[in-house]
Amino acid sequence: MPYRHTQFGTVILVVCLVIAVFGGAIAWRAQPAAAIPMLVILAAVAVFFHSLTVEIGDNELRWHFGPGLWTYRLPLNEIEWVAAVHNHWWNGFGIRTAPGFTLYNVSGLDAVELKLKSGGVKRIGTDDPAGLAAALQSAMRG
Repeated sequence: MPYRHTQFGTVILVVCLVIAVFGGAIAWRAQPAAAIPMLVILAAVAVFFHSLTVEIGDNELRWHFGPGLWTYRLPLNEIEWVAAVHNHWWNGFGIRTAPGFTLYNVSGLDAVELKLKSGGVKRIGTDDPAGLAAALQSAMRG
């Protein structure tokens, strides 16, 4: 069962916009040259983290942020179990290491948790946790 889903990173884009507006105004008043590097960095964050795409196929789970300059790959046979979970707001967005798991997220608090045979735990944020969990379970059986 092939699966492909892209979640738009509303939270990251809103945060980048708010920081750009207020931070840019403050930096511009203090020292105009300081505003330019900050705005360039925020634009890069917005481009690289504007979405999260998750795919299942070829006996592996793949996910990438934004335009897909780098792709994370995980063989399905490395996954021990899958569960839909709800993150706490303090776990954040982007790529985060929290106690007990690594999180990949662009918006919202829902995710799919993957317990790996190696003992590691990964959480992949999604606005379709039930669909992703079901597709993973189906692909792992097949």
